[in-house]
Amino acid sequence: MTMFEESPEEFDGERERPGQRTHLSAAGLRARGWTPAMVRQLLGEPDLLLAHPQFRSAPQTRLYRVERVEAAERGEAFRVAAAAAVRRSTAARASALRRRRKVLDLRRRVYAAIADAYPDLARERVRQLRAPTGPGNSDASADSGTHDRQIDRRTPRTGPQEPA
Repeated sequence: MTMFEESPEEFDGERERPGQRTHLSAAGLRARGWTPAMVRQLLGEPDLLLAHPQFRSAPQTRLYRVERVEAAERGEAFRVAAAAAVRRSTAARASALRRRRKVLDLRRRVYAAIADAYPDLARERVRQLRAPTGPGNSDASADSGTHDRQIDRRTPRTGPQEPA
């Protein structure tokens, strides 16, 4: 939740008391359980628009009066909308988990089929996975004869050089 301390003109002559919020931003509303659709339906237009605090070219920050937000939260419409949002969120989370399990199961079956078709390849891959790796012991440097190119490590020359 964001506390804005602006000039008195910005807040219709009301000064914000230290530690007391007069307005909530969209992020503050999300922290309280509001969804963007609930904000549009129940609160409508913002009470105050300010330039974005970090990026002047960004859209203006929409601020809603705390009293209006709390009044909307006490209403039956908010309770219904919040319950529906929780149901949708739970269903979406369960659906994503089902999809993840399905993909991981498919991956496991594909790897098993490859291991059945190419047992030597599967044994080699298991050996590679079990080999300890650390600094200077990666797969690329394990076989010193497999490099595509040699790296020329010359010591830097210091001082004036005579032409050869």
